[in-house]
Amino acid sequence: MAAPVGVDRDTVVAAAAALVSEAGRVDAVSLRQVAERVGVRTQSLYAHVDGLDDLRRALAVVGLVRLGDALTDAAIGRSGPEAVEAIVRAYVRFALDEPGLYDATLVVPGDDVEVAATMTAVGRPLNLVFRSYGYDEADALHWYRIVFAAVHGYALMRRDGLFTMPADPDETLDRMIAVFVRELEATAPV
Repeated sequence: MAAPVGVDRDTVVAAAAALVSEAGRVDAVSLRQVAERVGVRTQSLYAHVDGLDDLRRALAVVGLVRLGDALTDAAIGRSGPEAVEAIVRAYVRFALDEPGLYDATLVVPGDDVEVAATMTAVGRPLNLVFRSYGYDEADALHWYRIVFAAVHGYALMRRDGLFTMPADPDETLDRMIAVFVRELEATAPV
């Protein structure tokens, strides 16, 4: 059976991304579901993707591009503490609104040039803020890891309902951002 007109790799990946968004989990999407969504047999997908691993790699790129766009949009026109806050909030919002695609972004790029490039784009807004504070590349890397680890942990705990104590999780996020800003400013080289 020939693939329907208009079915190409982009169509397959877009269908998979929609399924991931609906399911909220990247591992909940199968090749069979994607094939049904685009109206082909599962075997026909192999003309467009090299199996499930290749499809998940493509979903990582989609998620990273969308996350990078969200962080860049949040940072535009902002600097210093305002930029830090906007970027962190955009990161959390993406992780909560798109849990499946967010999870898809959590990959090791290895020697995959496209994945590495999209990861660099995700880090660019925060790294520009770190540079504006005068941090060199090594210090900016440490700061990026600190912010990413905290934001990632917060987002997963929030998403999974693990903030069960009575304190408001939004206030926790406010305080986390305040700690980042205070420490960035206190230790800035300039």
